[in-house]
Amino acid sequence: MAKPIGSSPIFSLFVMFSLLYPGSSQTIPNERKTWCIANPLASNSALAANIEYICSQLDCGSINPKGPCFEPNSRMHHASFAMNLYYQANGRHLADCNFINSGLVSLIDPSYGNCSFHSGGGLADEEPSETWCVAKPGTSDELLQLNINFACNLVDCNATHSGGVCYYPATLINHASYAMNLYYQITGRKKSNCNFRETSLIVSSDPSYGNCSYPCFTVQ
Repeated sequence: MAKPIGSSPIFSLFVMFSLLYPGSSQTIPNERKTWCIANPLASNSALAANIEYICSQLDCGSINPKGPCFEPNSRMHHASFAMNLYYQANGRHLADCNFINSGLVSLIDPSYGNCSFHSGGGLADEEPSETWCVAKPGTSDELLQLNINFACNLVDCNATHSGGVCYYPATLINHASYAMNLYYQITGRKKSNCNFRETSLIVSSDPSYGNCSYPCFTVQ
């Protein structure tokens, strides 16, 4: 049975965040079509907490077994769907895609196959001045590894190696996202350099977490 919303510790943390950072109530311009996805660096416990919090309030039937968004059956994918549902339902405020720094605002539609990630607003005419490239939630391990192999042949991926500042969480989606973003930044942040066989998303929120920094280079 879902917990009463007011008694949830996650709810209390979200309320605290809103009180501490009142400026984060900023809304994405209505003409910009945006989505909310889980940060590849987010822990499984954070993703599980997000799913529990959101699905106690909104209909998450699409990520239940036999739902159109159940596969791939991973917390990263299910959390992304739920977090976007919450973000859209609450008016697409930046704070509604924070989730204690475990959410990212995407400028590219994460939908795939029969799984649709809804978004209000129209398509964006221009991208923000700072953008990053991350792996699309739901991408297969095989494709993530191919992306790592490709990018790391061209950029320095030592940060994601054992002992590196971005090694943890030791997941393919985290390591792929770091490598893909580094390639995207070094090659001038062109949209075509964050495609990776349509397994990537351009985000306007910094994915950096803890000591792991995702670079964002200034485009001349």
